[in-house]
Amino acid sequence: MKDKFLEKEKPAILGGEPEFFKKLPVYNTIGKQEIDAAVSVMKSGVLSGYVANSGEEFFGGDVIVALENAFCKRFSSKYAVSVNSATSGLHSALVAAGVEQGDEVIVPPYTMSASATTVVMCGAKPVFVDIEPDMFCLDISKVIDAITVKTKAIMSVNLFGQPANLGALRNIADKYNLILIEDNAQSPGAIYKEESTGTIGDLGVFSLNRHKAMQCGEGGVVVCNNKRLAHKLRMIRNHGESVLPEWPQDKVMEGDESIIGFNYRLTSLQASIAISQLGRLDELNKQRVVLAKKLSTMLSEFNFLQSPVVRENCSHVFYLYPMIFDKDKIGISRDQFLFAMQKEGAPVSNYVRPLYRLPLYAHKFGQLECYDPDNFPNVEGLWKDKMVTTNICRPPLSEEHIYKFINAIRKIYKYRKEIIEYFS
Repeated sequence: MKDKFLEKEKPAILGGEPEFFKKLPVYNTIGKQEIDAAVSVMKSGVLSGYVANSGEEFFGGDVIVALENAFCKRFSSKYAVSVNSATSGLHSALVAAGVEQGDEVIVPPYTMSASATTVVMCGAKPVFVDIEPDMFCLDISKVIDAITVKTKAIMSVNLFGQPANLGALRNIADKYNLILIEDNAQSPGAIYKEESTGTIGDLGVFSLNRHKAMQCGEGGVVVCNNKRLAHKLRMIRNHGESVLPEWPQDKVMEGDESIIGFNYRLTSLQASIAISQLGRLDELNKQRVVLAKKLSTMLSEFNFLQSPVVRENCSHVFYLYPMIFDKDKIGISRDQFLFAMQKEGAPVSNYVRPLYRLPLYAHKFGQLECYDPDNFPNVEGLWKDKMVTTNICRPPLSEEHIYKFINAIRKIYKYRKEIIEYFS
C-alpha cells in the first residue's frame, strides 16, 4: 500500500501516475438553446440572407440584424457589424479607419498573429512596442515613443481576458489624432472602469471563434459609435464596390468609390447560435472567474508562480490564466516545468512566439528597430523563461480539475531535485 501511495505521489515524469489520466473534455458551450436556434434557421431554408445588391438584403437579413442589435444593446454601442471571423473584423476595422499603403499602426508583439498581419493586408507597417511586465498589454510610455507622422492607428489587444490601459490609450489617440482599435477577441465582458472592453476604442472587434468565451464556430463582430465607420464596415463586408452604381443617392457617402469590398459575411445559421451565446456571456464568464479565483487562492502556497494581476478598477474574464514563473525559486527551468506538467496531463504552455521574431516583417519592411528583439525586454523575458498559461479555468471544467492541477504542481515541487537530475 505504501509503495502504491508513493507511485501516485511521484510525478509522472519520474514514473508516477499522471494527475490527469483521462483526456480533459473539450471546450463546449453549446446547449439546447443554441441547437434549437440553429434548427430553426435550418428549417427556414435560408442559411444566409445576404445579397450583394442595394436594399435590405445588403444588410444580411433578419437573423444577422438581430445579432447586431443584440450586440448594440449588450455593449451600449450605436452600431455593430457582424463578419465571418475576428480576423476579418480587424481587417475591416483597419480599412474603415483609412489605414493604407505607407501608414504605420502600433501593435503589441505578444498576441495572436492577426492583430499584426491584418495591418500588412492593408499595405501598412506594424510597429511593435513592448508590453507591461505584469498585465501583458501595451506599455503606454513605449506607445508614445513609437508615434511618428506616419502613425495612423493603435491596435490595442485586451490580452488573456485583461483590459489594456484603455483610458491612457484613448487619451493618446485623441491627442495625436489617431484611430484606436481594440482587439477584444479574448476579453468580451471584461470591464475597464465601468465601461465594457471593446467600446472605448473607435472600433472594437469581438471574436466568435469556437475557442472563445462565446462562439458559433467562426465569426466576429465590430462595434463602433460612428455612422461613417459603420457604413464603411458594411460596404467592406459585402462586396461594397459592386453595389455602388445601384446604391440610393442618400446612402452614398464621399469616399465610397475607393472602397474594395470582400466576402466577410456571417451566415444566418452562425448568427442564430451567436445570439444565444451572447445572451449567456455573463454566465460563461462567471464560470471562468470562479475557477480562476479558486486557482489563485490555491497557488498562493507556491512562491515560484505568480497569479495574474488585475488592473485597478477593472475586471478580468480569464480567457487564459497566465502565471509568471520564477526559475530561481524552484531550481528547474520554465520549459522543464512545462514538460513535467504536460506529463501530468495538465493543460499548460508558453504563449505565442513574439511577432517580431516571425520572418514576415523583416522580409517585407527590413531590419528595423521595431523588429529587434533587444528592444522588447518584457516580451523576451516572458517568452523565453517566465510565461506559463493554462486554460484549466474554462467550461466545462470544475473545481475538481483545479485540485488536480494544484496537486500536479505539488508533486513537481516536492520532487524538484530528482527532476533536475532527470534533465541533467
